[in-house]
Amino acid sequence: MPYLLPLLILAGCAVALQDWRRGGFAAIAVGLVQDPLRKMMPGTPGIFAMASVPVWLTVIGNALLTRALRPGAFLARFPRMGRAIGLFAAYLALPAAISASYGRNSWQITMLGAVFYGSALLAMGCGWRLGFDTRQVNRLLAFYAVFASVLLLGGILEYLGWNVTYAAIGTEALGHVWVTYRTGAAVHMISGFFRGPDVMGWHAALVFMVGAVMAVRARGAMRIAWIAAAAWGALGVWLCGRRKMVAMLPVFFGVFLALLARRGDVRRWALTGGTLLLAFGLGWYVVTSTVYSEAVEQFYVTAFTEAEEQIRRHAVDSLWVTVQQAGFLGYGLGMGQQGVHHINAEMPRIWQESGPSKLFAELGVPGALLFLFVLLQTGLTAIHVVLRVRRAEVFLLGAGLLGILAANLLSALVSAQIFGDPLVAILLALLAGILLAGAEEDPEAAAGAGAADPEKALTSEIEAGTPR
Repeated sequence: MPYLLPLLILAGCAVALQDWRRGGFAAIAVGLVQDPLRKMMPGTPGIFAMASVPVWLTVIGNALLTRALRPGAFLARFPRMGRAIGLFAAYLALPAAISASYGRNSWQITMLGAVFYGSALLAMGCGWRLGFDTRQVNRLLAFYAVFASVLLLGGILEYLGWNVTYAAIGTEALGHVWVTYRTGAAVHMISGFFRGPDVMGWHAALVFMVGAVMAVRARGAMRIAWIAAAAWGALGVWLCGRRKMVAMLPVFFGVFLALLARRGDVRRWALTGGTLLLAFGLGWYVVTSTVYSEAVEQFYVTAFTEAEEQIRRHAVDSLWVTVQQAGFLGYGLGMGQQGVHHINAEMPRIWQESGPSKLFAELGVPGALLFLFVLLQTGLTAIHVVLRVRRAEVFLLGAGLLGILAANLLSALVSAQIFGDPLVAILLALLAGILLAGAEEDPEAAAGAGAADPEKALTSEIEAGTPR
């Protein structure tokens, strides 16, 4: 067992070296199987929580070496977003110098932060190039949803008590059990094959959202199959016991349907709304028929009754304390990343959990504001792209992806720990890039996105013969 996961990493890197597009499939596969394989290893070594990183870096490196990805061309295509990213990247030199100056091995934390931000940007560029081929995008989304759906079976197995016998199921192999008494009754959180309930819940929510997006774009039997996949994801969200994953679903619904309403296509809005409700309703029927618990329902209701308080406490109140402790310039690059405790280095102790407080702790006030400016410009660009795309299939894909990203952004306001997972962070960046590729549909979409050359298609940037 100690050799299986390293062999899979090497195999994934080999696939990525041959074809960076296929390497994305390999990186997703390694990122999904890393948790159950790690839990079956003696000592459950923490380094294998980063198993997908070498494969993702090989994907990005091959895309750069073959000039399939040109970061300059990507940023020039969206000048407003590109300028914001450029300013943020230039500023990172300051927090990098701060974190590297702590002492023993702190440079390793600096490198971790640089890899995190750099790979996210380059993964977005890879997604942009991948998005030129909608058939390839469909295959990637389908591959993720099917693979993750298989692993979500671990949630049911843990609910049935298989975690007592098998180390790959549950978190006993990692030395802890997740339970909360927030509403008075015990609510046991389930992780299944994943290393924690947060991770399983995030993948379950993404399976639901991807299944819903694919369902509204499919026809006939395939639409029914994707509705069933979305319902399966909803069951996983219920089992995980994490409120923020439940809260992601209505945000996704709201953004997706709001974009359709803005487009003014009443028939398609009704069809999409009906499909989403059918997927959620089927999931709720499965929950109430198999694993329903009143204690769990009461706990999830607090996700909405306490939403204002949670957002204020984690996204607003914690910022003042963070600035007081970390100072105006913060603790330095990488210090807020997940998993830094595995590095034997001199570093400050970080308690921050929410996305805003982590940003202010790591990057300081100027860096956090610049990062938020990048998010704002990227979000505005994405909205312009989606609303101006003409082809219905591409519009539905873009609207669904924007709904997914918005749901994750809301989740990050309360807790950003899940985004320290390389698969989660890079996959979201990849989806953002795919969304932006909708600007290549027509000059009008590109103009709305602020493209430098809205009258020209990127024929020089697309390989000859690449299908659209």
